[in-house]
Amino acid sequence: MHKIAFAIIAASGFIANADIVRVDEFSSLQFEGFNNLNMGTFDRSPVSIFDGMGEALNTGGSFLHATSGWGLYSGDWVGRAIAFEGSKMLGTSRGGIEYRFSEAQKSFGGYFATIADVPDAEIKFYNGSELVGSDTLGAAVGGEWSWNGWSSDSQFDRVTVDSNYGNSGGFLMHDAVRVLTTQVPTPGSLAILGTGLLVAGRRRR
Repeated sequence: MHKIAFAIIAASGFIANADIVRVDEFSSLQFEGFNNLNMGTFDRSPVSIFDGMGEALNTGGSFLHATSGWGLYSGDWVGRAIAFEGSKMLGTSRGGIEYRFSEAQKSFGGYFATIADVPDAEIKFYNGSELVGSDTLGAAVGGEWSWNGWSSDSQFDRVTVDSNYGNSGGFLMHDAVRVLTTQVPTPGSLAILGTGLLVAGRRRR
C-alpha cells in the first residue's frame, strides 16, 4: 500500500475514532444563559436547565450560585467576574458543576472564567457511567471569559467540570452554555484530509 494512501486512511480513522475533539464556537437552540433559573441565589438541589431538557448540580454536594457578578478575596488576591451575557452566570464556591441531559448529546460548549488565582479546570464526558473522554478546560485567571467547546462521535449524557482551585475546587464561572445532538465539524481535520486526497489524486496521474 502506498504511503500516501495509508496516510489518508490514518487521517480518516483519526477523525472517525477521536472520542472528544475541540471545536470553534457553534450555535444551538439548546442554549442556557442561566438568566431564568428557578432557584435562589444559592441552591443545593439539582436545577432544571435547557427548558427542562437537563439539570445542573454541584459535583461536591454543595451549592450552585447564580449571580450577575462575583468576587473572590483571598489574602492579596482579588478576582472578579461579571455575567458574560444577560443578567446571570453560574458558579460554585466548593465543588464543580455537573450537567445531566435527558437526551444524549454529541457537542458541548460555553464561556468560562475563573475568579480564583489558579487557572483552568478538568472536563469529563460520560455516557451513563462510562467515561467517553476528558480534557483541560481553559480559563485564565482574572475573570476574562474564554470559549471552550468539544464535539464527539460518541454520545454523552453527562458532563462534569471541576476547577483546579485548592482541594475543594470552585470559583469557575459558566455562561452561554449550549449543546447539540449532532457533531460539529472540525475545519482543521477536514482540511488535512482534503489535502491528502488532493495529493493522492495528483500521484495517480
